[in-house]
Amino acid sequence: MTLDDVKLEVALGSRVLALTGLATGIRSSMGHVSLRDPNDPGRFVVKGRGYPIDTLNRMRPENMVVCDLDGRLLEGPPGVVQCNEVMIHACVFKARPDVHSVVHVHPPYSVMMTVLGLPIVPLVLEGIRLVRKPLPVYPRTALITSVEHGQDMVKSLGKESAVHLLGHGATTVGKTMEDAVMNMWQMENQAMMNCYARSMMGGAHAQIPDNLIEEFLQWKPLAEPHFQEAVAKVGVVNTGGSMWSDLMDRAAKELAAG
Repeated sequence: MTLDDVKLEVALGSRVLALTGLATGIRSSMGHVSLRDPNDPGRFVVKGRGYPIDTLNRMRPENMVVCDLDGRLLEGPPGVVQCNEVMIHACVFKARPDVHSVVHVHPPYSVMMTVLGLPIVPLVLEGIRLVRKPLPVYPRTALITSVEHGQDMVKSLGKESAVHLLGHGATTVGKTMEDAVMNMWQMENQAMMNCYARSMMGGAHAQIPDNLIEEFLQWKPLAEPHFQEAVAKVGVVNTGGSMWSDLMDRAAKELAAG
C-alpha cells in the first residue's frame, strides 16, 4: 500500500463516518479517522483543517494530511493544517503499536450517557463484546489539542478499544480502519438502545446476562455439521465484512461522482 493508497482509504473512511450518521447534521465537520502508514509506522494520514468547505462527506484523497507521532505536519495541501485534535491520533499511535487506525467523533447517544454518568450496558448483539464491561471515561470536555491532554486520554483508554470523552465525544481504535469505525458505530448503537430502554423502563431495565454473552462469543461461524457439508461443496465462504465493503463501495462511488 502506497501513501496515496492510504490517503484514499482515509478519505473514504471519512465519508463512511458521514454515511453511518456518526458525522452528519450539526456534527458534519466534527470528527476524523486516521490510518497509520504501513510503510512508515512513525507517521499517519488524517483529515486536516482549512478547507473551503470542511465536512467529512466531501473529503478527497488530495485533502488528507500526513503527520508524525508528535502531531507535526509532514505534508498536506496548501492552506491546510492538522485537525484540531491531532493529538488524539498521535498519542494513541505512539502509545499503542497494536493500533493502526483511530476514530474520533461526537456520537450523541454515547455522549448523553456519559454526561449522565450511566454506563452503556449490553442490550443487543452488535458491539456486545465492546460494552461487556463499562467503557472508560476521560473526565474532561475540552478539546484534545495538547500533548498532555492526549497522553491523559490515552491513559484513560488503556488497552481498551474505546474511551468516552465526557460531554465531548468518543475515541475508538482498531488494528484496521474497519475495526475502529465499526467499534464506534456499534458502540453508538448500543448507547441508543440504552437510551430507549431507560425511556421505557427507567434505570431498572434488564440487560443481556453475562453467561449469554459468553455463549454468543464462543459461537463459531459455520461450525455445525450441516454448514460444514455445504462448505465442503462450495469452498471458502465469506461470513463477515460485507457491511464494511458496502460502506466503502458507497463512499467510493460518491467520491467518483464528485
